[in-house]
Order: sequence, then C-alpha cells, then structure tokens
Amino acid sequence: MIFIKINIKIVILSILIALLMYPKTIFFLVKTVENICIIINLNTNAIQSNNTYIDSNKVKIVFMFDDGWESIYTQAYKIMKKYDYKASVSIIPSLVNESEYMSYKQLSELYLEGWDLLNHSYSHKENMYDKCYKLLLDFNKARQWMKNKFIGNHSDMIIMPYGEINPYLIELLKNAEYRNIRTADNIIILESDKIIYYPATIISLLTDVTVNEVKSILTQTFDNHKTVIFILHKIGNKDNGFGMTYSKDKLEQIVKFIDKHSDKFQVVTYSQLF
Repeated sequence: MIFIKINIKIVILSILIALLMYPKTIFFLVKTVENICIIINLNTNAIQSNNTYIDSNKVKIVFMFDDGWESIYTQAYKIMKKYDYKASVSIIPSLVNESEYMSYKQLSELYLEGWDLLNHSYSHKENMYDKCYKLLLDFNKARQWMKNKFIGNHSDMIIMPYGEINPYLIELLKNAEYRNIRTADNIIILESDKIIYYPATIISLLTDVTVNEVKSILTQTFDNHKTVIFILHKIGNKDNGFGMTYSKDKLEQIVKFIDKHSDKFQVVTYSQLF
C-alpha cells in the first residue's frame, strides 16, 4: 500500500491560486453543486400539504407577495410562520439570486413549507401590453424554468406584470393551458370552454396604508364573505422611493388581527381558492 503525505499548506495555496485565476469557473461549480443539493432536497422531502379544509362560512384571505423580494423571506416569512399561515409569492426567474431578491434556496424552502410560487413572467418587462405573443413567450419561459427547478406546481397561474392585461392575451393564455390570471383588480379563471371572473377584493398594501384602514376593510367583509387578497412587495421600515415597501410591524399587526378573529377569517394560499 502506498501512502501519500499531503501537505495541507500546498493544498490550500493551490485552491487560493485557482480561485484567483479562475473565479468565474469556481463560482459556477459552487453554484452548480448548490443547485443540485437543492433539487435533491426538493425531490426527497414532501411539500407540506395545503389540503386545508376551506370553511365556506369564513372570509378567505390571501397574502400575496409580488416580485420575490428577499425581505419576504427575511421579514414576512417569520411573521407568517409565527401564526402558522402560508402565503403566495409571484416570482420573476430572471431576478432569482440577484441582489435584494430571493435565492433559489430560499424559494425552495418556502415551496417545501407549502407556500405558492406563481408565474410573474420571466423578465417582467415594461411596455408589453400590446406585445401579446412576446409576453406569452415570457410566461412560457418562466413556466419552463420553474418546472426545471422543481418548483413549478403553480407555474400555470399568471400574475400580470404591472397589473393590466390585453383582452387578446387572455385567449392566448387559455389556449396555452394556463389556469388563471390575476390582474391589479380582478382574477380571471380560464376554463376549457369559458372565461369567468372570481369575486375577490384586491387590496395593495402600499407604504401609506394604515393598519386601521385594513381593519376597517376586513370588518366590512364579515357579512359578504368576499375573498380578500392583499398584494405586497418589499417588507421593511424604509420606503424604497416607490411607495411599495410595507412596514414589518404593520404587517404583523394585520396578521395578529386576523388571527384574533379566526372565527371569521381563514388565511389560505392563492391556489387554494380554486
């Protein structure tokens, strides 16, 4: 048997030289190994069941976080988990792993916890209202990306970038076998033989929306039992300049209020509505 004496200093020096000479290659290899580990984790661990009994006597409430900001994971996730609630995130694949956005690993954790991951288009480009075919391809690209990453259970649920939809695109999405579309103010259900609207009150929780305003809206739903969908983006105590960062403290107060009135409200994920 031949024994090889390894000089640890030489090994470490060799690794450092490799890092200096081939940083991009080393980074690529590290990310590839990490992604493989995430995929193995997704395929060996069961997704937490969302087969919660939907109580028709309660107002259904959905917390939907658009764009996949990292603060959803670092701030909102902790609040929702504290009250044993799950939420929904519309993701933009081209921004996954980018600065201030969630990583693939973070998204996979939410996915395994039973959160919905929804299709917000691959690139979230502006001025696409009249470019229906290009936007369809962008949704298709996002759907395929999500499936390839093993987080695509709800990749056929569309969240419109910037909230508006060209009526012509609705038919294209239906033919491409997407199940539903959420715009800024309504939900469109796509069935094989018809297109229908799902009755829901959609509320954007912008920076200046107060807790009392939200409580007032929720109280008004006690009698009509109409589903409420809260749309949020970044979570934090400093506005990003666009009025779309919602306070962590205000979010927790709202969740706490809902939990206190659990005899009237039921928090569900977006996919559980259908």
